[in-house]
Amino acid sequence: MGEQLFRKAGEFVPDRLIADVSIPVTAKGIKVAKGEGKLKRGTLLGIAADGTYKRTDTEEGAKAGEGDGETTTTPAIGADCILTDDVDATASEVVTTGYVTGAFNAAAIIVPEGKTVSAHEATLRQLGIFLRAVQEY
Repeated sequence: MGEQLFRKAGEFVPDRLIADVSIPVTAKGIKVAKGEGKLKRGTLLGIAADGTYKRTDTEEGAKAGEGDGETTTTPAIGADCILTDDVDATASEVVTTGYVTGAFNAAAIIVPEGKTVSAHEATLRQLGIFLRAVQEY
């Protein structure tokens, strides 16, 4: 009787996030902030004031001064990395990874509605993240 020596462990579906490997693709460990919700692979993230990662271009409150001179500002989160995997940070912080270098498909990067990834292209280039136009096929 023949023995089954293999089994299907998963399925790979290309998402065209990584454009090419001419620039080494590297990642680092990150902690996505509680309340960010369900985030998809390819989401552009930045570092919040508390050190956690949040979606780029979202705003967070920051207080300055004391007493009557206290002011509240809402600076937007900048760009720092690209989320490597889908995560659900609705109820708690999630430890995961983010791409910090490489060449990526600009059309596959996820930013908040009404925002563009091209607004962060210069910053990303300084970090080692390069955006490419990838032809759909």
